[in-house]
Amino acid sequence: MQMNEPEQLKVGDLAEATGLTVRTLHHYDEIGLLVPSERTSSGYRLYSPANVRRLYRIVALRGLGMPLDEIAATLDREGADPREAVRLHLGEIDAELTARKQLRDRLARILDGLDRLDEPSSSDYIDAIERMTMIEKHYSPEALEKLEKKRHELGEDAIKAVEDEWAQIIPAMKAAMEAGTDPGDPEVQRLAVRSYELWTMFTGDDPEIRAGLQSMYDNEGPEAASGGMIDTALMEYMGRAQEIAGCGPDR
Repeated sequence: MQMNEPEQLKVGDLAEATGLTVRTLHHYDEIGLLVPSERTSSGYRLYSPANVRRLYRIVALRGLGMPLDEIAATLDREGADPREAVRLHLGEIDAELTARKQLRDRLARILDGLDRLDEPSSSDYIDAIERMTMIEKHYSPEALEKLEKKRHELGEDAIKAVEDEWAQIIPAMKAAMEAGTDPGDPEVQRLAVRSYELWTMFTGDDPEIRAGLQSMYDNEGPEAASGGMIDTALMEYMGRAQEIAGCGPDR
């Protein structure tokens, strides 16, 4: 059962109820956008339920950035049906929620990176933000969600263990390359297989994530994409070793 609506609202009551100013309502009246249904003998504006419904549509369209003259034309076209304005408003809210979720995920990833540092410096903050920005340029929102889900599945202890092992594999690979060791050498092969295993732990060998990673390495370069751990020569050396081992991305 619906409660009876007040038949008329004075301008001050309407302003207080909606959070708008009396001055704004006066302006809408002056330009013909929201003309009160009646005036008292003393000249006070009175607004009907139909006026309130129109005001909602004005506020919704204004929130979408539509100029007042276009709002007037839009309302005249639509007549008294407020549903289109509600749909537009709902779409704007959905877009805002999506943007805020993306921002939240980004901040969470930045915080996670900073938490791994003992005493973050200004450059650490800049590097973390730069790294996250670069990742978001090349991974789709869906791929980022998959990576975040995988991170939670692994847990902080497993991630730390992988990072520690990765920090041992890369210098060992680099030493082998600089020593001129053949990529088919058994020890290099062991490192190549293990490096690929660690990579797939995070990515799940997902094609969408792989495409984002490839885009980042192709466009930013191996050194920037790896945070300075891998240069072009080492990337090529590891690629040859993984190809010989039959575990590279194009296997």
